[in-house]
This record gives sequence, structure tokens and C-alpha cells, in this order.
Amino acid sequence: MKSREDLYVILQIGRKASVSDIKRAFRKLARRYHPDINPGDRHAEDRFKRITEAYDILSDPLKREFYDVNGFYTDGVLEERRTGSNWGFSFQGFDFSGSRDVDFREIFAHVSARRNLRNPERGQDLEYPVSMSFDDSLRGMRATINVTRMIACTTCNGTGQAAGTRETACSLCGGSGKTTRVKGHLQFAVTCGDCGGSGRTISACRDCRGEGRAPSTESIVVEVPPGAMTGTRMRVPGKGNAGRFGGPDGDLYIAVSAGAHPFFERKGDNIHCTVPLTVTEATLGAKIQVPTVDGPATIRIPPGTQSGQRLRMRDKGAPSLLNPGIRGDQYVEVKVVVPRIADERSKEILRELAKLNPGDPRNCLW
Repeated sequence: MKSREDLYVILQIGRKASVSDIKRAFRKLARRYHPDINPGDRHAEDRFKRITEAYDILSDPLKREFYDVNGFYTDGVLEERRTGSNWGFSFQGFDFSGSRDVDFREIFAHVSARRNLRNPERGQDLEYPVSMSFDDSLRGMRATINVTRMIACTTCNGTGQAAGTRETACSLCGGSGKTTRVKGHLQFAVTCGDCGGSGRTISACRDCRGEGRAPSTESIVVEVPPGAMTGTRMRVPGKGNAGRFGGPDGDLYIAVSAGAHPFFERKGDNIHCTVPLTVTEATLGAKIQVPTVDGPATIRIPPGTQSGQRLRMRDKGAPSLLNPGIRGDQYVEVKVVVPRIADERSKEILRELAKLNPGDPRNCLW
């Protein structure tokens, strides 16, 4: 794992998360950042890789234990530790005859090293929904949104430390970052619980209580490009929660939701609609006007057009997000409307038509 970003932060879970919590968090984030959902988004692709790597380590009990103890994990390191006996202690010379009730799970749980709370941490990503009409999704729009996000505390400038105070050596561990724990005949050096292993303590800022961040509401102008549709996610770099202790800020993701249209239906970059035809138009062919997203346009109906047949109007669809300057097509499905005949003259004409054009369209069923 090359990234120094904390694996628990990547999966947005606590350090005491259960296996089911880890799986649940992975599924949620994988759906959000999967390359198939975010085509062409390199940030989403990189994020998906980090999520997968973090899940691979934290879902494996041995890998997770090693990571918690050492703060990193590298493929093959467990095998080296098994063969090299480099865990930092030895059981040689100890008499365990009277220590059968020793709970080694408890021992190793306390060996787990808490992350140094003063290390830089990347801020969490945020997601904000934006709703727009069908027409706006085709034309694009500018939206102003009010986002509540964590920013660097203005009182302590993000340090988390009260003004005029200095870091001091931790009184519990004496500045070493380690304390000693005894279990039976065994003695372990474990991470200090007061300073988190840093060996230093601070007087916390009264406004952010040592967090280094405080909530703030900010108005952000977002340009939604033409062709956006429900499911489109846009990234605004650096507008997520602020990082801690010098870490980079997270990103803001805009989740677009586009409204429906009473006549048109959008499928990808293509627009679909249904247009009625008279029997005469379908039989003899015609040129008719149909609605498009740009206004009325003329389409040619070939003679003998059948009800349900689809006709394509090139470049009359929605603008493409992936290929700017290119538009999809509009597909017109025709529906032949049979008139209700009341007068005898019309009925006689239809009977004559049937005699002149004999045939059974149901022959293909047998």
C-alpha cells in the first residue's frame, strides 16, 4: 500500500469497525467510485483503487492486525514476520504453566498502535444533490449551493492548539510515546493512550477543542454542463472538508438529478418519443412535423410504415458529456391510429380496398 492515507479514513469507518461494517462501507464507496459509473474520471479511478486496497487489508484479520500495530502493510511482510520472528518480543524462557487463562486476544488488542493524532489527515469528501429540469439538463445551468463543510479553525489556524501555549512532553509516557503493559510473565511496550504515540500533548483550542477544524456554510457556484442527466456526478476539487494538521482538503461531489418530460424520454444521449399517424399517412407515406428538443422538425414517413416502427432523426438528441460537441439522435416511434367509421360510404371504400389488397397478416402465426 503505497499511499500514506489512513485506511480507516479511506473507508470512512472507525478503528473498531466490525467485519460487516467494513464490507458495508466498501460496497457503498465502490458503487460511488467505480470506473463504470464515472467513465473518464481519473480521480474516481484512483479513489476506487485506494478503496479496494484498503478493503483488502482491513477485511483480512492478520493483515489488519499488522496494520494496526505498525501503521502500514506491504505484501509479503507477514511471511517475513513469521520466519524472522520480528514482532519485537520472544516467548523463550517464560513459564506458561500457570498462565493458561491469559487472554492473548486482549493482549494483542492493546498492542495495536493508535494513529498519531498530529499526523496530517486528508479531509473527507462531501456529496451534495442538485435538482434540475429536463430542459436545463440539455442546456446546462449555473447553480448556487450552500454547503456546510469543515474548514480550518480561524482561532488556532488549524493547529488545534490554544494560542500562547506550547507542546509539552506527555506526563504518562514521559515523551516516549510508549507505555509498558504487563500480562502474566509478559511485558509489552504499547502506544500511549494519552498522546496517541506522539509523545507530546497540547492545550486544546477552546473553539475547535483540538480538532483543528470548525463547521462553516459556504456558497459555491457550480456550472452544470449541457447533457448532464440523473446519475451524473461532478467533482469540485478542494471543497470537501478541510484536512487536519496540514493535510489536503477533500473534494465536493455534485450529484445531479434531472426531471422527467411529459413527451420526451431520455436514454443516454438519445431522445425517444411516440407520434401518432393516420392510416393514410402510414399507408401512402407523408412528411409530417414532430416535436424535438430544438423545436418542430420535419420527418419523412415511408409508404407502408407499420405501427411501432421507429424512425431516427440524426443529431436531434441530447448533448454528450463524454464527447463535447456531439449530440445523440432522436428516435420517433409511430403509432397508427385507426379511425372510427360511421358513414356507409367510408365503409364501402374500405371493403373495396380489402378486395383490391387481399391478404391475411396472421398467416405468419401458424
